[in-house]
Amino acid sequence: MKVSFRGELFLAVFGATLLTSLLFSCAGPRYLKTEEAAPDEIEGTYDLILYGHRYSDDFKNVAFLIREGGKYAFELYAPAFYYTAKKGLTAKKALEGADKWVRFHYAYLGPRLSKILAFDGTLIGYELRPFYSGLDFGFQDVIDVHYIIKDDKVIASVGLKPEIGETPIEPFILRPRVK
Repeated sequence: MKVSFRGELFLAVFGATLLTSLLFSCAGPRYLKTEEAAPDEIEGTYDLILYGHRYSDDFKNVAFLIREGGKYAFELYAPAFYYTAKKGLTAKKALEGADKWVRFHYAYLGPRLSKILAFDGTLIGYELRPFYSGLDFGFQDVIDVHYIIKDDKVIASVGLKPEIGETPIEPFILRPRVK
């Protein structure tokens, strides 16, 4: 079977197009960036979204200060009973509420305030997350938050860093085995 140069060229272009489309279809979403922020930068009116406090030893506690009237709507990828929202707070009240929220756990060391930025650098809001004692978790920053934009909506997902992992609550973890 003889294949002409045109046929080889067609097969090469078709193969490259197919390979490129396969690679891009397997690529994950583009995540938004966060940058460190200072509390005095926060001005205006905010919606305060408080994630966590589901049980007495819950350490996945994060607060989001989302600018009111912003370009994007904000949504958490979590059941409604994982978070609460307070709307129309001044910057000072929102930051005070957020700070009180993340101090919940006994291993709390301090807060980390970050700006949530859109791809074009526009400010969407702020995230306040806790740092914990490294003796309790092995790391100070154990929470992993990802942001994506879909249909003029910012969707946030809160989890733990892979090194920490989700472990079930086990009250008898140190109990000796009974034979």
